[in-house]
Amino acid sequence: MIPDANGKPESQSPEADELAKLLQIELAQKKMEWAATAERYRKIRTVSFFFLALIIMGGMAALFYIYSRAVDLQSHPAPAASASP
Repeated sequence: MIPDANGKPESQSPEADELAKLLQIELAQKKMEWAATAERYRKIRTVSFFFLALIIMGGMAALFYIYSRAVDLQSHPAPAASASP
């Protein structure tokens, strides 16, 4: 303990206890803010992954459609134009 002006060790003052309580309350509020912010970013990240998966699946579906159309066109060639006299 730190001795005061009279040479006696000084115990914690009520102001220090009050200050410690205020700091604990402020820290608890900050933790709640951080948790809310982390939750918001987690939701944004989840939505972005779903959107990316949707884009990839759409691209795969489009490629499948284009490929199947190309195979159909190759297996059924168009009739040759006949020459007219």
